[in-house]
Order: sequence, then C-alpha cells, then structure tokens
Amino acid sequence: MSMNIDDIDDGNLPPSLRRPNPVPDPVPVTQLRGLRKALIENPVNSLDDNAVNVVTGGVVEPIRLRQMVEARGETADSGLLLNKPVVGGTLYAVGQHLRFLDLDVLPDFINQRWAHQLRTAMDVEPSTTDPVTYETLVDKESGKPLAMFVVRVRDRKALAALVADSMRKTFHAQGQKNIYTDSVLQQGVKEPLTLFLVRIIFDDGTEETYLVTGDGNSRFVSMWLARTGGDIDAAIAACTAAVIGSVDRHEPRRPTDLRITRAAVKEMATRVRNGLAESILTEETRREGHTLTFPAIVVVGAQAEDNTPLPDLVAARDDLVASIHVHVTPWTDGAQHTQGMQRVYRHASRSKLITNSVYEVLLGQVGPAAMYDMLKVPGHRLWASALHQRVVLAGPGATQMNMLIKQEFGMGKADRQRISAHLAPMALSPYRSSENIDQAIRAFGNGGTITEMVWKRSWDLTTGTNPLDVLDDILQRAEAGEHSAIAELTVLGGTAAMLDGYITRDRGSKLGATRESGKAPFRAVPNKLLHNLASTLGGLRMLHSIAYAHVAADRAILPKQFHTADREIDGVLVRDGEPHLDKAGATKTIVYEWDLVYASHPVEAEASIAAEKQKQRDGGGAGDDLTAEDVRQRRNLEGGIKNAVKAANTLAKMVPSRSRDVFGSAEGVQTLRDQLKKIDEILIAYGPHQTGLLDLDEDDEDDE
Repeated sequence: MSMNIDDIDDGNLPPSLRRPNPVPDPVPVTQLRGLRKALIENPVNSLDDNAVNVVTGGVVEPIRLRQMVEARGETADSGLLLNKPVVGGTLYAVGQHLRFLDLDVLPDFINQRWAHQLRTAMDVEPSTTDPVTYETLVDKESGKPLAMFVVRVRDRKALAALVADSMRKTFHAQGQKNIYTDSVLQQGVKEPLTLFLVRIIFDDGTEETYLVTGDGNSRFVSMWLARTGGDIDAAIAACTAAVIGSVDRHEPRRPTDLRITRAAVKEMATRVRNGLAESILTEETRREGHTLTFPAIVVVGAQAEDNTPLPDLVAARDDLVASIHVHVTPWTDGAQHTQGMQRVYRHASRSKLITNSVYEVLLGQVGPAAMYDMLKVPGHRLWASALHQRVVLAGPGATQMNMLIKQEFGMGKADRQRISAHLAPMALSPYRSSENIDQAIRAFGNGGTITEMVWKRSWDLTTGTNPLDVLDDILQRAEAGEHSAIAELTVLGGTAAMLDGYITRDRGSKLGATRESGKAPFRAVPNKLLHNLASTLGGLRMLHSIAYAHVAADRAILPKQFHTADREIDGVLVRDGEPHLDKAGATKTIVYEWDLVYASHPVEAEASIAAEKQKQRDGGGAGDDLTAEDVRQRRNLEGGIKNAVKAANTLAKMVPSRSRDVFGSAEGVQTLRDQLKKIDEILIAYGPHQTGLLDLDEDDEDDE
C-alpha cells in the first residue's frame, strides 16, 4: 500500500534546530568559596590558589561541580574526578560541566598543532609572532611541579597576537573543514572541550592565569565565530576584549576588571532568557544562547606512577590530546613528529645526554650567532640542521637517543627510514621559511642523509668561525679518507642538496632518457644516492660544492660537477675527482637532480638510459622529446604567469561581493608576493637586457 507524503504526521519529527537552554547568571565570586575550598582540599589537586580561582570562577553550576571535586572520607579518593592515564602517570580532570565562554578561556595559543610550521630563531625570516615555549610550572615554595603550564610572553599585546594567530590558523586549517559555526548556531556545542591551566609571566614580572583548550580548539573558535557573525577578525577581537581585556595595560587584571566581565556575561544571560520567552527566536538570542556556555573538562591534577607530582605535564598533555584523536586527527604528521622529537630532546636533556646549550639550539630558541658562541660551530643554519642529525645519529648518547625515539613513537624497530621520517621536520626546522621546504622534508623523510658512514658511527661537527673555510677544511680531510669528515660532508652537502632541490623524494616514475628537470636516469633513494657519492673523490667534491654554494648564497657561485670514476669519454681518459668540463673548457654546473644521480653511478646510468631509449624506439615510451629544454621552461614560465594573472583578476572581481578573504589568509598572500618578487629578481638578474624603448600598454592586460 503506497503512502501519500501529505499523510505523514511530522509532529513527532525532531526539530532541525535546538533551542538554547536558559542559563543562570554567573554566581558572585563570594558565593564560590565552598567550591573553591572543596577543590583545594581534594587530595589530587595540583593547582595553586590563583589557578583554583580561575577553575571555579567560570562555572555555570557551582553546586554540581562541588559534588564532583569533593573528596570522600579520609582516603586519597579523588571524588568524581576523571582519571586520564598518560605517559608517565595520570591526569585528573573535573568531569563534564558547563562553563561561561567569556570567563578566562583562551584558544590553544601554545600552537602545538602548528609546531612544524612556526619559524625558529635560526630562520633567516623570523616569525611574525614571539616564539612560545611552555614548560611545567614548578611551585616556588615547595619546588614541586603543578598541573599547570608556564609560558613567558613579552606583554599583553604579544599575548593577543598569539591568540589571534591561533584562531586564524585554526580557521584556515584544512580549507575550513574543521569549522563548525553553522552547527553551533543550530545545535550548540555538545562534545566537551579539554582545558588546561596556564600561568602567563610577562616581561615586566606580572602574572595572569588562564584556561587554554587542549582539545576542542576548532569548537572554541567556531563558538566565537557564531557569536560574531562568522568573521574571523571580529571573533578574534571579541575573544581578546572579553578574556584578556585591554592589551595596553601593564598591571595584572584587577577585581574591578573581572567584575565588569561577569556583569557583561550576566546581561547576556538575561537577554537570552528574555529572548527564549518570545514565540520566535531572534538571531541574537540564538547566537548568544548557543555561545554563552560550553561543556568542558578541566585538568586539575597530575601524578606520576609513584604518586608523586608528575614532572612533565607537557608530554602528558600531548599524549592525552593525541589519544583523543586516535582515528581522526586534525594534526598533520609533521606536527606529530615535531612534538614527538621535542619530547625526545626534553628527555635527553633531563638525562644529560645533551647539554643545555645543545638543547636550546635544537629547539631553535637561539639564532646562528648564539649557536657559534655556545658550541663554536659555524654560525649558519645548515650547521643547526646538522646538529640534529649528529645528536640523533652519532652523538655520545646515540644509542640512548635511538631508544627514546622508539619509545616515543612506539617503534618496534627504529630503522633509518623511520628515523628520517620522524626527524625530518625538526632537522629542517631552521628552514621553515624556504619555499620548497615541503619537498625537502619529503626527501629527508625518505632515508635522508643516513648513509652507512653516518648511521650509528661516531662523527663530529668541525668548529670554526667562517663556514666556507670550515667546508674547505672538511673536504681536505674527507679527501684524505677521514671517516668523521666524510660523514660530516655527507650530512652538510646532502642536506643542502635536498633544500636546494638537487635531491628529491624517490616517488613515481622519474626515469628518462634525456637530461632535464624532474627526471633521473635511474631511481635512487636519497641515502643510497649520497652513499654512492660519498664513496668517490668526485662525489665528495660535488657535495662540498653544493654545500659551499648553499652557504655562500651568491648567484655567481653555483655547484660544480666532477667525474666520479676513472673512465674514457669521447676518447679522453678522465679520473675520479676531475672537474666535468664542457666544450669551452669550463666546469659544468649542477642544474638538475639528474646530474647527481648520473654521477653517483655512471655505468648504471648509461645502461638505464640505453634501456629507456630502446623502450621508446620499441613504442613503449612517448619518444624522444626534441624540444630544447630552455624552450620548454619558457613555455612553463609564460603559461604559469598568464594563469596567475587570470586567477588574480578573477579573485579581485569577487572582492566587492565576498570580501578580501577570497584571496585566502594574509600569510598566504604575502607568500605569493614573495614568490613573485623572487621571479622578478631572477628575470632582472639573468634575463636579456632591453636595448630599445619599452612600449607599455596598460590596457593590454588579459583580465578574463
């Protein structure tokens, strides 16, 4: 029997929109003393008085929260607190309860989700915001660690900048797929946010305490977006004004400031209750009603396995948040690997496997000049990258470092492939501003520089003031067969080759019969390629030349090709180590990855090229491309610029109706401008000079 859709009784269907719940006014601070006392007396509480005030001050239902934190009897019973097993011990959190959004809650400005992107002090292009380092807060009187973080920030403006950076990055992450603004407006927030306490210490000595999101940053940002109409800048401004207050002040928040904020929340709660009494909900009632409060759990205690205070809340926090996202994580592999290696370095520092100076350099807390002052290695970021590799692969504690890495990442076997993949984002962290950093990380993560000479064998970094002189000294010793110098040159030259695009990840089909970009005569993973080069005199000289050109950063200094085997070419006998000369007698430069692959094993390269040409003659390939390489590259350049102009004009036409956000983030636009500037500089430096007058026609621009 068919049913007419008009006969369906839809009276029992669930509503598509959930009405906000009426919320009581914030309880006066004076009436929270019982809750505050209960939390302080809880045996697993690991907070100081100021932190307890922040936890209790933002709750919606103090009586319910008090029931959860009150200890029962004389035993070390934690009441109804949640036990969260983590690496090294247990975290204790107040169970799910409602909190007011405007009261002392900030986004995850610690930014571990973006740890693999933040520029360090080693980078030539410093970060636009102050670097954030956070540690477990230690009580000044007892010397015991607390269940809190401590972060040092220059001033309130710097804190506001960190908050803005976090919210903006969260908003733009993954194409805004993790933004739930519409869901918040329809249903509110249902899944709780995990909050941690953080003590902010400003340069002027003043301190303030806040809650930060450990998990749920996307939900947090979405709530402020829903409150302010979906504009990220408005959301940032509203959050900053409500939680931090004036960024120009130089004294701690006063009780008057906190009372003003609570009064504003009270007015909002009253408006929501009045709006809910109306038959039709207004937009303001829905926005404020669904964003006034949110469910949360708050970490208030941290104990080690022996019931002593947990010494490393940082590792515990990262472990807890990572375990929440076992199957679906908003963090990239780069962020996870960066966090893991930071924890490895922290453990190594505590265990005295590395010195404090080395630890600071590894974390990028100091720049190249300070690195030279502390370690006496050349003050260049290439040596900072090499230091990561020496510490992990060949330092005095390499065996223990290997064990720490296995434990941190749950590896049954820490082979060079796994080590390189997890080390890559940290080892190349001094180069995060480089435009091809992603390609370099992929290459490093595919075996990297970990050759037999580098892997689990002792070698050191050469000290010295001038990096170019040091490179010459390393080459001289490597040519004499000194193992440490060969390993060091492999690391320095190999890292520079990956950063400059001469070694890329061995992925897909790169085989070709002609020397050109993106092709190679045969496939070779990076560490195998470097092993072959480091085994010959000519290969060592090529690695030295690549590192030398990289450090010199001079367009007039290019890496050179050298023969890597004794053989006859066109009737002329060449020796391993001799320069590869062109018909004019000049030494050929290294232009493509092809050049390194060919040089690493000339016999195998020739055989592979012959086989590829035969395959093409037999119809198995596309045939020889007779187009000159410069013609192909000019076509690519012209086509790319033409498409870029069209795209820019199209986006510009969309601005009046959809705002400037159509161009993406400000950081992304600046990156595009930097790339265009580099293209312009290359064309000016290397392009032919105009001999006649230019006839500029401004109306000739293609704006389709």
